Amino acid sequence: RTMFWTVSQLDDWVIIYFGLIALQAVNSFSRFGDPVLTGIGIAFYLAPALGMWMGFQVGLNAPLLRRLLNVYLIGSAIWAITVFLSYRGFDHPLLKEVGQGLLITFRYGFSAQGASGFWRTSEIASWHLAAASAIAATLGAASRKPSNQIGLLLLSVGFAFLTIVTGRRKALVLVLVFAAIFILLLFRRAAPAVRDRLISNLLGTSGLAYVLFTLVLVGALGRNFGEYLTRTFTTREELFERFQVQGVGAIFRAIEVSQIIGFGVGAAAQTGNLHVNSDRRIARLGFVTEGGGGRVIIELGIPGVVVVLILAFLFGMVIYRNFKLLRFLPSQISIVLLGLASFALANIPLFISAAQLYGDPFVLIMMSICLGSFLAVPALASENQHQQAASLGHPSNHPTAPTVT
Repeated sequence: RTMFWTVSQLDDWVIIYFGLIALQAVNSFSRFGDPVLTGIGIAFYLAPALGMWMGFQVGLNAPLLRRLLNVYLIGSAIWAITVFLSYRGFDHPLLKEVGQGLLITFRYGFSAQGASGFWRTSEIASWHLAAASAIAATLGAASRKPSNQIGLLLLSVGFAFLTIVTGRRKALVLVLVFAAIFILLLFRRAAPAVRDRLISNLLGTSGLAYVLFTLVLVGALGRNFGEYLTRTFTTREELFERFQVQGVGAIFRAIEVSQIIGFGVGAAAQTGNLHVNSDRRIARLGFVTEGGGGRVIIELGIPGVVVVLILAFLFGMVIYRNFKLLRFLPSQISIVLLGLASFALANIPLFISAAQLYGDPFVLIMMSICLGSFLAVPALASENQHQQAASLGHPSNHPTAPTVT
C-alpha cells in the first residue's frame, strides 16, 4: 500500500527532498533570524507532502472519497449562493472581503470589488468555485443515472458561471483547462458506451445551460454584469502576458538573483517584501516571488530546483503508470479518480503564476485529496483483482500491483 508503488525510486528522492528543506530552513533562519518566517516556509513545502499522504489514505476508501466530495459540493453550493448575494450588493460583514479588499479596474471609469461571499476573498472564492465545477463534472461523468448526470453537469456549469462575478478570470481558465484534460483522458480510457452517453448528456446540458443563461441568469445578475462578461473575454491576452511575466519571466529573474544556493524557505513568503542586505543588491522581488517557479528558485536555489525537477519527473511517471492501471478498476471509481487527477494537473500553470493562493489551508486540503487519492490507484487495482480472484475460488493472500504495459 505504498503511495509510489509504480515508481519505487520516488521514495528515495522524497527523503532527499525532506533533507533539502531541513537545510534550507537552517539557511533561512541564519539569514533572517525569524522563526515565524522559517516556520511558514517549512509548512509551504511539507504540508503538501502530508496532505498527499492523507489524500492517499482517503483514496484507499472509495465510498469515503465520494462522501467527502459530495459534502464539499453541498458546502460549495451554499457558499456559492453567498457569492451571488455579495455580487448583488447585500450588505453584511460576512459577505465582504477581508481587510480593504481588492478593487478591480474593469475599464476607465468603472471599478468594483469581486464577489467573495463567505469565502471572504475573491481569489479564494473563484478557486473553490472552479474546484466545485470540476468535482460536479467528475461526479456527473461517473454517474450511471442520466438525470443525475445532467443535473451534476448543470451544477458544474453554474459554478463555472459564478466565477465570472468574482472578477478572477484565471478561475474560468482553470475550469476550461480541467475540462480539456478530463475529456481527453476520459475518451482515451472510457468504453464506447460510456463515451456515447457522455456526449449525449453534454449536448443536452449545453442546450439547457444556454437557455438558463439567456433567459434567467443574465437578467438576475443586473446591468453591471456586462462589465464582468467583457472583462472575461479579454482573458486570453492578459493571462498570457501575466504568465510570461510572473511565470516564465520570474523564473529567469529568480535564477539571476538566487545566489545559487537560494535564500532559504520562507524568504519569499511575504510577496513583494523580500529584503536582503545591501551588499547582495536585492531590495524587492514582488513579481518574482508571486509565481511558484520563481518562489522555489529564490528559496531553494539551483540545487533545490534540480531536486524538485527530478521529483516532478518521477511523479509524472507515477501519474502515467497509474493512469494505465485504471482499467483494472470499476468504471465509476476510475472516472472519479481520473477527474480529480485532471483537476490537479490543471492547477500546474496557475501555481507557476500565482503560488500564494496555494498557501490557503482549504485549497491545500482539496488539492491533497485530488492528487493523493490518485496515488491509491495501484492499491485499489490490487485489491480489486484480489476480490475477483476470491470470487472465482482462487484467493490470493499476497496481492500485488497489476503489471503496467
